[in-house]
Amino acid sequence: MKYNRRRFLQIMTASGLVVASSCDRQTPPSQGEQLSSLGIGGSPILLAIPLAYLIEESRLSQKVPNLEFIPVRNHEQMKALLTSGQGQMAANPTLLSAGLYQKEFPLRLLNVMIWGNIYVLSPDSSIATWEDLRGKSVLIPFQGSMPEMIFRFLATQSGLNPDEDLTIVSTQDFQSTAQLLLVGQGEAGVFAEPRASSVVAKGKEQNIELFYSLDFRETWGGVTGQTARFPQAGVSILKSLTDQHPDVVELIHAELRNSLDWIQENPTAAAELGSKYMDLPPAVIEQSLAKNRFEYLSAAEAQSELEVFYQSLMQVNPKLLGGKLPNADFYVEG
Repeated sequence: MKYNRRRFLQIMTASGLVVASSCDRQTPPSQGEQLSSLGIGGSPILLAIPLAYLIEESRLSQKVPNLEFIPVRNHEQMKALLTSGQGQMAANPTLLSAGLYQKEFPLRLLNVMIWGNIYVLSPDSSIATWEDLRGKSVLIPFQGSMPEMIFRFLATQSGLNPDEDLTIVSTQDFQSTAQLLLVGQGEAGVFAEPRASSVVAKGKEQNIELFYSLDFRETWGGVTGQTARFPQAGVSILKSLTDQHPDVVELIHAELRNSLDWIQENPTAAAELGSKYMDLPPAVIEQSLAKNRFEYLSAAEAQSELEVFYQSLMQVNPKLLGGKLPNADFYVEG
């Protein structure tokens, strides 16, 4: 593979759907043939670092000659990437993966790697509990998607009615959420890392201090009685890969596990590598890593926690995932 920074920035700023230069991926090779290329989709989240490791540092390139990282900006572009076949695997929220699967898209969840790095940030230092959000306006990106669903679940479980006790302002993405928060168009905002660390840094440049007011992990543990973590994001993969190239999938499992050890042992180098793929300063990424919870579980190993997670979000929207849990085939072993 070779990663092209100019191409990355062009795609990140494009207004249309993602277009990959190598478009022959729609027809996967038959079982037994070597996989010659692999399109890997990623957005500017911390999972871009394990993907970058997979591409630049792992043994995968010895088995698959052409590895291409395809950057996307939002959930719609991620869906388009996977449904078009231009990308055969991608890092995304576990809810997005399950939603595509429930719509009978041939996708499976490979793993869970991020276990909660979502926060409410605010310039108001007095906001320290969910009750403190009463009467406030809260900026939340990706209307109807995971950040809003989990916010609504945690707020409700903490004694608030999100539609009556506060004002939810939907935004396009984390970047627009940051822009609005910094100009005072909201009293608090929901951010995942590394965007949380990024907006805190931008605030300092403008003499605006932002506080990590609420940690979704802590609230999750408190309201569910479970461990203070939730299966936020992982890697999904086309079913054709698991069916036709199990050896490649096995190697991806192994190298993504290795990536987390490498990140923990080499945070500065990991931040430098991630900066190429996320277009964020290495210092911001390294700071963000300290607030993130990485842990590798195959989807099958994480199935019970995923099901609790999905069922919790379905309390907010009973029509989510078509009103039922994914079946066992969704969860890849490894």
